[in-house]
Amino acid sequence: MKEHRFDTVVIGSGTSAYYCIDRLVSGGQKVAVVDKRPYGGTCSLRGCQPKKYLVCNAEAVAMAGHLVGNGIVEAPTTDWAALQSLKNEFLSGISEGEVKSLQDKGVATFHGDAVLTGENEVTVGEDRLVADHIVIASGADPRQIEIPGKELIHDSEYFLNMETLPKRILFLGGGYISFEFAHVAIRAGAEVRIIHRSKQALKAFDPDMAKVIMEASAAEGIDVVLNEMPESVEKGASGLEVTTSSGASYEADLVIGATGRVANLSCLSGGVGKIDHTSSGIEVNAFMQSTSNPRVYAIGDCTAGSRMLAPVADEEGKVAAQNILIGNTVEMDHSVIPSAVFTIPNIGVVGLTELQAKEKGMDIRINQGTTTGWPSSKRIGEKHSAYKVVINNADNAIVGAHLARHNAAETINIFALAIKYGIKAHELANFLWAYPTLTSDLKYMVK
Repeated sequence: MKEHRFDTVVIGSGTSAYYCIDRLVSGGQKVAVVDKRPYGGTCSLRGCQPKKYLVCNAEAVAMAGHLVGNGIVEAPTTDWAALQSLKNEFLSGISEGEVKSLQDKGVATFHGDAVLTGENEVTVGEDRLVADHIVIASGADPRQIEIPGKELIHDSEYFLNMETLPKRILFLGGGYISFEFAHVAIRAGAEVRIIHRSKQALKAFDPDMAKVIMEASAAEGIDVVLNEMPESVEKGASGLEVTTSSGASYEADLVIGATGRVANLSCLSGGVGKIDHTSSGIEVNAFMQSTSNPRVYAIGDCTAGSRMLAPVADEEGKVAAQNILIGNTVEMDHSVIPSAVFTIPNIGVVGLTELQAKEKGMDIRINQGTTTGWPSSKRIGEKHSAYKVVINNADNAIVGAHLARHNAAETINIFALAIKYGIKAHELANFLWAYPTLTSDLKYMVK
């Protein structure tokens, strides 16, 4: 066993680790990083970025399709192989470039399974890394579905990298991952079905926005089966057969499990690092420090209660690094976090829901409606849309915004800025927006 000594060891090489390492190195620290998978992390290699390549193609097909008969003669079709080539061109060299960039900064890079073998010690194969601090940025993995035939179920990473598109795809789980990929697959020419265990799909979002996506999905031919649990998957005469809790059987050529993600805590498998954790992740305080081992910080998707959003993880990485360098002085602010679902149309959300605001005892008003009659929707053939803005009557402050329409993923950032920096509803309504744009529609939503 060879021993190496560092100021900080970082487990994981995603973007949160990158921002953390960058600040630690700038602060003069000697740093090591460990990852068992190619360097770059989920967002760059297996999530946000490659997914958006597929989504943008689906959006182009959908927008043209919405205008067939209204200025467009024929909608385009997706060349799946060419689309994958475009995506893979982006991915090419990322991992190798990440390793070189880190090494050029003087960071020691290790590949392998990292396990905490002491309160300030990480073992990677035959290497023992001892440090003043350890940062765990190990991310999350797709939740496994424990049913007979589970070996026939693939995950979202498999979907992202398929060389050919199967004719029939069945998604297990009614969350955002299933719906995003379902909208990609249906626009690329597949037959698509989603099976969800409860009566409400997309339950993490405002029900009125979820309803819009359900209607838009049905209009495109996505079959969403609610109140059904998968019981087994097996090979049949003409493909895979999924049997559900009601006894129904559904055929598919590909089954994708998308029932959520769970914190990757494999580095704690030795049980000797004195790290408080639950099945939802590592327990940390506002400084991103372990609640039980002050030498350890944890950031991103492996932390308990994580929002599992790349920008959040990145900021947590900066906060952890700053606190390691100068002591616990900077707290992570999770108060205003916009997020998006890249279905067609998008969902954008920030702040409180209507129910949450009422539970806080706020005197609120709700501005809500659809935009399908507005020029911004009519000119692109948008037939499914909604908005809901939660406004505090006490000071006219926006406390929540929920959108389901074209480009909601971009527009929601304006609402996030308003909430974060106290821009009032009437100020948004009276602002001189560039016109006619989707963001200029905000003035109608907040009056």
